[in-house]
Amino acid sequence: MAWTAPKTWADGNTIPEADLNTHVRDNLLFLKENILLEEADELTIAAGAVTVTKSYHKIENEAGAASDYLDTISGGSEGYVLFLRASDTTHTVIVRNVDNIKIGTEIYLDDDNKHIALICDDDGDWHLLYTARDVTFMANAFQFPVPATEWAPASLGAHLPVAQTAKVTYLPLNFLKIGDVIISYKLTGDMVVAGTTTLDCKLVRLNLADPVTTTDITNGGITQLTADGDFDSAAAVDDETVATDKMYYLLITGTTDAADTIDVMGAEVLVRRLA
Repeated sequence: MAWTAPKTWADGNTIPEADLNTHVRDNLLFLKENILLEEADELTIAAGAVTVTKSYHKIENEAGAASDYLDTISGGSEGYVLFLRASDTTHTVIVRNVDNIKIGTEIYLDDDNKHIALICDDDGDWHLLYTARDVTFMANAFQFPVPATEWAPASLGAHLPVAQTAKVTYLPLNFLKIGDVIISYKLTGDMVVAGTTTLDCKLVRLNLADPVTTTDITNGGITQLTADGDFDSAAAVDDETVATDKMYYLLITGTTDAADTIDVMGAEVLVRRLA
């Protein structure tokens, strides 16, 4: 059943049964089963404030600034539910825990697909119902298949000694929750290179099956590293949503020459999480 724009009657109009069913009965049934908001109207921040006129708005920064603070929301009343998003992906709206906005910490609306939902109390204060926060997790709990001769635990993280060929270590992402979206990661460490040494890393998903299967995540690999010195190499993963019966890890593969070594400190993994 779909929503039908209600008909406007004038004095003296008859009200046929079909019109009552379509415009009253069916619309009431629709509202009972669904939440449907009109498309978002744009509000522009002025001195840190906006005044809402409906339950769904997109927010533009004052003077089109690259970033701006939203500190005050007027126009609400007790029980008013409000959904906000940025109007422009390149204009970051920073919603702050200031004045009548009670959300604990700052929330960055830096993508026009990222929303925040608020509810107004009897004092006119707005409280957080949900949002998506981008959180960076640090991962360094490596797993070592053959630690005695290949990758091995060290104070610097995972160490690959000289003269090794295509040796692997695993970095499980055991901080993930169902519903998280993996956005990107960075692998950090240092390479001592005098000869031919390579380091590769890719994001892999485990899938529950009989037997268990693996999937390489699209754009989940870093550019192969070959140069001497420290590294901070990023992979911009195609957004990967964590679901039940799926597990994730980074597969790290290294090859070292006769005088070369690799140390991987760990990974910084950017995740979008509902809160």
